[in-house]
Amino acid sequence: MALAALVLSLLIGCPGQPPRFVLAMNPWPGYAYFALAQARQHYDPRRLTLDLRNFADNDRAVQAYVAGAAQAIATTAIDVVTICGLAPERCPVIVYVIDESRGGDQVLALKTVKDLKGLAGRPIALDRSSLSRYLLARAFESQDLPPPLPSQLRFLPASAWEASLRQGTVAAVVSYPPRSELLLRALPLDTLFTSRQLPNEILDVLAVEPEFLRLHPDAVLALVQGWQAVRAEERQRPAAIRHEVADYLGLDPGAADAVLGGVRYPGPQEQYELLDPIQNNLPPLLEQIRQVLYANGVIPANTPLPATEDSIARGLVKGR
Repeated sequence: MALAALVLSLLIGCPGQPPRFVLAMNPWPGYAYFALAQARQHYDPRRLTLDLRNFADNDRAVQAYVAGAAQAIATTAIDVVTICGLAPERCPVIVYVIDESRGGDQVLALKTVKDLKGLAGRPIALDRSSLSRYLLARAFESQDLPPPLPSQLRFLPASAWEASLRQGTVAAVVSYPPRSELLLRALPLDTLFTSRQLPNEILDVLAVEPEFLRLHPDAVLALVQGWQAVRAEERQRPAAIRHEVADYLGLDPGAADAVLGGVRYPGPQEQYELLDPIQNNLPPLLEQIRQVLYANGVIPANTPLPATEDSIARGLVKGR
């Protein structure tokens, strides 16, 4: 019991001290601003001590949160629903909509594949994130095609995708920046489908452990304020900040505009409209996500939906 109390105090901080706040994420343009804010010391040290964990891919970030190694995660709303299916007791609260993918997530294929119909029976590479499964299912559904068979799916690390495409062991891949940009520069590929064809559907969010949010709402607010400070700086110096985002993602500076052009950032009013539980705008999307993931065998039927909380969005408007 004493050991458990010690661990809890280390995770959430002691009275009078800023809480230690572990944020799990993976390389993605919208999440890069959290790291840039930390490098600029935009996080108020009196309000939080941020431990930023940047994992190689989204699935590892999800597993870290599920295992209790992080109090918050920057990920897709799709993966938040998956967390609630994998570990209902760790089902987080969505407190901020970071961005919407408007073309960033893509199905890329060899030139021999002309369209999604051409992928029938052919192997497709993807990571183990729910986002990849969801995007693939929705892409096929949009063309009135049956979903890919489980035997077609090749769950490979992103580092193996280029070689697999070159060797022809897979015909297509589900990808997103920065990996998608690297693949398009390295190989002659066609883009068969993107998240631009699913407007207002592929959202990246900040989701927080309910108990941490209850105990330390100001730490969560301080985290988002740091992120927003870099976004405000970008409006003043767009070229410089985009260069830094590209550098953080491991991309050439010239790739920044192409990559960031596939991401849209909701404004303050839209944040409130999406997160206010009374307006109920986000839950229907979460329900759709749950149905698609269940139909594709990703989560069980009794998966709870994550709650939404607009207190952080309201705190941002007030300034603190």
